[in-house]
Parts: sequence; C-alpha cells; structure tokens
Amino acid sequence: MKVTILDVAREANVSKSTVSLVLNNSKAVKLETQYKVREAIKKLNYTPNLAARELTTSRTHTLGIVFLTSNHFKKAYAFDSVAETLLYDTSNGIYTGLKNTDYALLTERFSSVSNPDALPSLIMNRRIDGVFLIGGLFTSDLIEHLRQINLPTVIIGLQYNGTDSIFSEMEQVGYLACKELLEKHHKRILFLNGPANSSNSQKKLSGMQRAFSEYNVDPKGLYVVNSGYTGLDGYKSLKEIWESGLRPDAIFGASDGITSGAMRFLFDQKVNIPEDLSLIGYESSILSEYSPVKLTVIDAHKEKMGEEACRALLKRIEKPRSNTVWLGIPPTLSHGSSVIER
Repeated sequence: MKVTILDVAREANVSKSTVSLVLNNSKAVKLETQYKVREAIKKLNYTPNLAARELTTSRTHTLGIVFLTSNHFKKAYAFDSVAETLLYDTSNGIYTGLKNTDYALLTERFSSVSNPDALPSLIMNRRIDGVFLIGGLFTSDLIEHLRQINLPTVIIGLQYNGTDSIFSEMEQVGYLACKELLEKHHKRILFLNGPANSSNSQKKLSGMQRAFSEYNVDPKGLYVVNSGYTGLDGYKSLKEIWESGLRPDAIFGASDGITSGAMRFLFDQKVNIPEDLSLIGYESSILSEYSPVKLTVIDAHKEKMGEEACRALLKRIEKPRSNTVWLGIPPTLSHGSSVIER
C-alpha cells in the first residue's frame, strides 16, 4: 500500500499541515519537529506527491550531487572501500561551473544496496532544482523516477539513454594505455579491470584489444582479470595471478584504487617499478600524485567532466525540452616514470 502524508503525520505524531510545511522547507517549524518528520519520512520511505505540491514551478536555487556508492557504512579512504576520487575531482569542476551563478550545492552519499527502492533524501524531499548523479551504482528505476517527477538530471561517468550524460571515452582509455605499453615493447600485459558486467570495463578492454590488433601483436599477450575497484581488490587480483606463476612485464589498472592495491602487492614482493615491471594507472587523482613512483596515467579530466556537467544541468533547467546531451571527454596520456622501454 502506498504511504501517504497522513501516515507520515501519524508516525511523527504531528499534523498533516506540519508535514506539508517540512516538505516545503518552511522555517516556521521547530528544528526538533523537522527532525521527527524527516525521520518518519525515511522510516516509511515516503515519496511526496510532487505534482500535487506543484513544486515543479518553483525554484530552490540549489543543486544536488548524489554520489552512488556501496561503501555507505565504510570510511571512504579505507583500503577495502572504493576511493571516492571521482566524487572529489568532479565536484571541484562543478563548483567551478557554479562560480558566477546564484546556485548553492548539496551533496549526499547514497547506497541502494540494502534497499533498491529507496531514494536519496535530496530527491525524495525535492530540495533541489536539479541533480548530478556520480558513479555507476544506480538503477534504471531511479532514472525513471527522476523522469516522472521532471527533475533535471545529469549523469557523470556513465552513459544512459535519454538522460544527459558526461563521461570519459572509455574505449580510448584502454587504447591509450595499451598503445603506450606496446610501443615500449612490452609482451605480457596484465589488465586489472573492473567488474566484467560493467559497460565501462567492457569498453576499456575493447580499446586494449584494438591496440593489439593495430600493432599486429599476438592477443595471447594480453591477460585480463576482473574485480571490484577497491585497493584490496587490486591487491588480491594481482596476488592470485602472481601465485598462478604468471609474471607480466606491465600492468594497467582500471582505476587508481586498483592500481594502488597492485602497487602495494608489488612492494610486498620486492618488485621494483619500473625496472622489473611497468605500471599504468587510470583517472589521475590524489592517489596517483602521491604514489612513491610518479605514475604514468590515463587522465580522465574529471574536473572538466564536472564543469561540462554543470553547464549541461543549468541548460536543462532553463530549457527542459532541449536535446539530450551525450558528451564524451577524450582522455589523455600523462607521462610519469613508471613505464620504461623493454
């Protein structure tokens, strides 16, 4: 049975009008009462009837960032968590894009792993004029809900049909990394990739395979392992390969987290980079910048992605019927000292 505003009022032991005031961000309600009402909304997973509230014609001059993560109850910097460098770097670009506007920005880390039907509170309470979705852990149900309530949305880091999307050209990411290693005459390249069912993972692999084909190199020289994106995932994946007897002469990590985990394993094995093994990372973030060896990386230009996403969302708010934006940001190779010629 659909939860109503009356159910929320009963749960919070307040009147229906008080719940309505809270939903409309009224300052006339005491903070303690606001808290009770919002807790009741969360508990009951209540979704306001936005059409009835006619909020689509009003502006809050506030935008939201929803970072979708499976690490909601873990520290973002833990070795077994996905490093939230995508959130940090793209957010910087969004802030840059908002400099000369009167928009404020709210951020929410959100996980739907335990409850796929849950909604971020920024969206559920309609406190924002538009939202940036960062990260790939969203469902089609979430996107469809945003469409139903006409909330302007831009996805950062992934393509989605019919929704404004700003992303790195993932096929080119894999191609550039593999091209660099092949030109340096590496013969046994290990690709520590993300999850096999991820479209981004599949595109990176496709790019590496294209490089092997263009350089007429035996594809048997490309070894692929799929895992999650945490440092621990990178560590365990390389450990498994290492214990199987394979000794690659180069590794490409599909994220800075995976690459950092691989570096820790190599350190434990007393393998020197790049003398014994070349290493390329992807993303370019605080992790690659602070590594003991200056990493060669494929730079996704995440701040640029944030700026372009900001431009797209502001346009969507002003012109709701404009054409869908699908913008791929070309990655570039940033040379460090972690790759040498063999």
